[in-house]
Amino acid sequence: MTTAVEPAHQTATVNGLRLHYVEYPSPRVGAPVMLFLHGLTSVWGSWRRVAEHFAADYHVYLLEQRGHGDSEHVPADRYRTEDYIADLEAFVDQMGFQRFVLVGQSMGGHHTIAYTAKHPERIICALANDIPPALDYQPAGSDQAFPGGKQRVFVTPAEWTETRRPTAPLTPEWAHSLMEREALKEVSGGYSPKFDPNAQMHWSPADLWDVARTITRPIFFIRGGRSQVLSAQALQDMDMAIPTARSVTLEKAGHSTYHDMEREWITIADAFFASHAQA
Repeated sequence: MTTAVEPAHQTATVNGLRLHYVEYPSPRVGAPVMLFLHGLTSVWGSWRRVAEHFAADYHVYLLEQRGHGDSEHVPADRYRTEDYIADLEAFVDQMGFQRFVLVGQSMGGHHTIAYTAKHPERIICALANDIPPALDYQPAGSDQAFPGGKQRVFVTPAEWTETRRPTAPLTPEWAHSLMEREALKEVSGGYSPKFDPNAQMHWSPADLWDVARTITRPIFFIRGGRSQVLSAQALQDMDMAIPTARSVTLEKAGHSTYHDMEREWITIADAFFASHAQA
């Protein structure tokens, strides 16, 4: 299903910020560009296995958004949808992407919706995973999640994973192990997640319903049947509001559908991309 190729790690400076990204060059000459955006509190590596699969036919890039992974942090009031979209626009321009496939998980899917509506001339097709155009975002209590406004330190990666299991009951062990390797960094006394606590506490997602209705490029929405983020009704409303939208629900998946039902996710996403990007 995947390749063993390691990506190249790069940095780009956009809007005065140093952003980290990785690149999987395709062996196929002239392969279309595919850009992945991770979710809130996550990292590029959450997409690693999916990216390795698509690297055979696409020139794959994975961007770590502000406040995440190895990208720079910003003040608490700079984690708005418009801030992230400005970064994405500047990154795309700097990289010289003329037309590309855009894929986003959760928060990254939110940004995928916004960018696809705003820049149809750049988008071949897009996929937004398990996110509605608007949501009532309620961050975790800061005192419990971030004592003193700082990341918790976990003695072992497994201790961190145990805090995640209640909200990811369908996630396989390989995916938990993947996230332990990708999303944590070693610190004094143990391990901490690689994101700015302010990114979680102060993410300010815009209401994109009016924006979403203007989308003219093909866009695919994937929902987890056990998701607590995207309801079946919201997905139906999205399908009805956006003429170019297609959707599917993976019933035995939660929020991270591409982990919980990886084989099925790749199969349906592959078919969608191929029908547009390979035409």
